[in-house]
Formats: sequence, C-alpha cells, structure tokens
Amino acid sequence: MNASFPTPGADASQRLLSPEELEAALRDIGARRYHNLHPFHRLLHDGKLGKDQVRAWALNRYYYQAMIPVKDAALLARLPDAALRRIWRQRIVDHDGDHEGDGGIERWLKLAEGVGFARDYVLSTQGILSATRFSVDAYVHFVSQKSLLEAIASSLTEMFSPTIISERVAGMLKNYDFITKETLAYFDKRLTQAPRDADFALDYVKRHATTPDLQRAAMDALTFKCTVLWTQLDALYFAYVAPGMVPPDAWEPGEGLVAEAPARGPAGAPAGTLVASDVPRLPRGVRMRFDQARDKHVLLAPERTFDLDDNAVAVLSLVDGNRSVAQIAQALAETYAADATVIEADILVMLTDLAQKRVLER
Repeated sequence: MNASFPTPGADASQRLLSPEELEAALRDIGARRYHNLHPFHRLLHDGKLGKDQVRAWALNRYYYQAMIPVKDAALLARLPDAALRRIWRQRIVDHDGDHEGDGGIERWLKLAEGVGFARDYVLSTQGILSATRFSVDAYVHFVSQKSLLEAIASSLTEMFSPTIISERVAGMLKNYDFITKETLAYFDKRLTQAPRDADFALDYVKRHATTPDLQRAAMDALTFKCTVLWTQLDALYFAYVAPGMVPPDAWEPGEGLVAEAPARGPAGAPAGTLVASDVPRLPRGVRMRFDQARDKHVLLAPERTFDLDDNAVAVLSLVDGNRSVAQIAQALAETYAADATVIEADILVMLTDLAQKRVLER
C-alpha cells in the first residue's frame, strides 16, 4: 500500500542543500510518507475499527515499543562522544524507566492490559504478526549497521509524532467506550519526549550532512523508517481489516485476554445468552455471502470466516435487526411447517454461539 509514493527531495539530490532546505526536505518526507496517512490509522482514529481490531493494534505495536531501547542501545554503543551518549541514553531511560514499573514500555503494557490482554501473553510476543516482527527487526538491524548519520536520521519520524498522538488520543477517547485516559497514558509523556528527541536529532543531521551524498543518505534513512512504520500497518490492515486475509500466525480474538468475571444474563444465564425476546443483528463489518469458489455460504467477519450450513443460512437470512428470535422462529415454522417452540430452542443455541464469538449483536 506504500508503493505509489513519490520520492521526496529527488530534485535536490544533485546539489548541497542549506540546513534550512535540508530540514524542509526531511519534513516533506513526513508529509508524504508518515503513517498517519495509512488507512488503518484513519480507521483507528475515526472509531471505525472493532474492539478486536484495536486489540490487534495494541498487541502488535507492543513489539515495536519493546525494541526501541534495544535499537537505541545499539546506537549508543557506537557514539564516540560522552556528551552525545549522555543525551542519547535518555531515550533508553524513557522507555525502560529508572526502576521496575516505570517507563514507556510499562505504560504500553498497561495499554494492552487496558484492552483486555494478559501481561504475560503480551510479553511473550507470540501473538504478533510475522510482518510486525520482520519490520521491527529490520529497523534494529538498520540502526546497528548503517552510519551514525543514517541511524540518527531514521529517528526523525519523531518530528511528526505529536500530530498523530493528538489525533489518536482524541479520536480513541471519543469513539471507543472501552478506552480511557488511563489506557492511553503512554502518550502523555511522548508529547514532550518526542519533540525533545527530534530537536536533537534534527540538529545533528543538519550539522553532519555536509555533502549532497550525506544529505541524500539522511533523507533515505528517514524514508526507510517511514516504510518500517507503514509496513506494520499494512500487516494489520490485511490481517484484521481486509476480509479473508487472516494469516495463520495472526492473533485470534480470545487468545491472551484477561479472564473476566462471568456476568449473568436473564434468569441466571451467562451473559451473551440470547432469549426469545432479543432482536439479533449482524454488527458492522460482518456479512453473509455466497462463496462461489467453495459453493457455500459463509459469514465474513473482520477477523475470520465461518462456514454456514443450510439451517444457519435460513436463520441468518431473517436476522435483520427488526425481528426478535421468537419472530424468526415463527417465520421458519410457517415456512417449514414445523413446531415453532422446537425451532426457537435450536436457533437460540446457534445465535448465542455467534453472539459469544462477537459476530452477532442484540
């Protein structure tokens, strides 16, 4: 989804830019390639993702957060000057903290726990996508192997992060009732940390990119980092938003979630159990369709696909958000000349199962 972007600053690669022109070229890269432009982020910020899609973002993003101090430690070890090392090591402290329970990684774990994950599951990283791991590891490798100028220039995405943080926090608090200010506490400190770090890195790049080739290397490094961030969202989009694209290693809803105390439904039944008076409907993003290749009906959800037998198709064809379960049973009884009471009992089991899988609402 990132292949069509033009190459920023290409017209300036044959001459030495002034520091001001170089900064403008670097900012132009962000304006064109930063991941706030990605469709997944637009959906996230506009409240158009389901809870499990938000959870998938929180889980996968943890790996990126956890590897930031690893990346920064690799860069720190190569800095020849004590003054530079003192400045750069603050980034590690920001993420690792000064003590147990402190730092950005800890705050991201709180975010993941806030959307329902068990801490040990998040720490294990077993639920992240292969593309997430690959792109983040590629960034760590880049910083470890490239020149100091390129490694520091790649961090300049922080010039653009305050804008995306403001959009994200405001949008998520407005649109998701399971998100709180406490859940998003990670972003509070980043609003001051990121500009501080970006100012230092920008000054370093402007002072050390002293030839057209070095300036091009710095711009290419920032472009690479934008691609790393974009690729992570590509993976999330195709795994959790595009229908029928879920890879075998994707986190499945229900894995690694914190067990909740079982709420009780009508007459002591577990929450999620439908009763005859409930009016079921398919939630946004879930639809029934006929799969020509497989010659069967399927129920498409953002995270997965369900095969449907003829009975399920008959029931779901009547799930329109207007009929109650009892009315659906009555309609089927009239169609098939059967006992409505027996049909009602059968479809309550089926619809309850779909509701507990979060592909049916009432």
